[in-house]
Amino acid sequence: MRQFPASPITAVIDDRPRYNLGESCGRDLSVAEILTAGELADFGRVTAGYGTSRGDADLRAQIAARHGVRAGQVLITAGAASALFLMGLLFGDGEIVLGVPCFPPTLDVVRGIGADIRTVRARFGDRYRIDADGLRRQLSPATSLVMLASPQNPSALAIPDDDITAVMDQMARICPDAYLLLDETFREAAYRGAAPRPSLAAASPRIVTCSSLSKAYGVPGLRVGWLTVPDPGLYEQLRLAKFNAAISCGSVDEYLAGRILSRAGEVPAQRAEIMTDAREIVEGWVGQARRTGAVVATGSRRVLQPGTRSRQVPRRWRRRPAPGPGPRRRHLSRARSVVR
Repeated sequence: MRQFPASPITAVIDDRPRYNLGESCGRDLSVAEILTAGELADFGRVTAGYGTSRGDADLRAQIAARHGVRAGQVLITAGAASALFLMGLLFGDGEIVLGVPCFPPTLDVVRGIGADIRTVRARFGDRYRIDADGLRRQLSPATSLVMLASPQNPSALAIPDDDITAVMDQMARICPDAYLLLDETFREAAYRGAAPRPSLAAASPRIVTCSSLSKAYGVPGLRVGWLTVPDPGLYEQLRLAKFNAAISCGSVDEYLAGRILSRAGEVPAQRAEIMTDAREIVEGWVGQARRTGAVVATGSRRVLQPGTRSRQVPRRWRRRPAPGPGPRRRHLSRARSVVR
């Protein structure tokens, strides 16, 4: 029997600390914030039948338009985690080269399916840039898949386009049949005044991307993610793998996802305000803790300089039940009072 590694980050969803400074998606949206008053009235008529194996056609069209690809290249999955699992499953018979550090389940997936894993470590001191020499040493003619995240997790640093081009050049020379999977889950998460980077979904026929609504849109409970897959043969195998594992995604989830993306110009801007306010709260807390050399994360800066020490969070701040719903202003005011 295959065994998946024990994952301590299950505590992220199984335990609910009141103040989670490691939260990666901010306050969750409510259904009332997703739907207009008229849509809420109609919500009761949404049926809970099977969806399709590809995903809702309108939803795929919305995603395709935001990525510069055809709707026929978009496969809806149960979050980006499911997309990563499906890709690992299909390519697990070959060598998989994985950039680390990474979203922990990404590594656990390829370990759990028994893949031959080669890792390339990005380092804090190098600002998490891809180690080009290290990558070249790990690639071989047996490499079937290279897995990277941009923005990188946990640094939130996007991989420069020139670095992606260099990766694709190396793959073309050493393993021309391999695919590059880019996890773009955090691509649209930005602070106030910052524009998200364009997707690389249309950059190459050998690039597959995955993403979801969880982080940038604040709806991790809607298990809706997607893959963009240029190759029709690969798309079909991924569709069949999804069908045999889950039949389809939830039709109610897909309906709500479509409503969110119909407000795609509004929701990310609201999230940017929430994240910027939260960053300012953490900045105040860091300043109060007098951490030597601390800086504020901006998407291109580090949170702490190497060699600094952090003060332990007081016990009274840990493992409190999650606060109930309420206006964002009241929630932020309460949080700010903690750091004063």
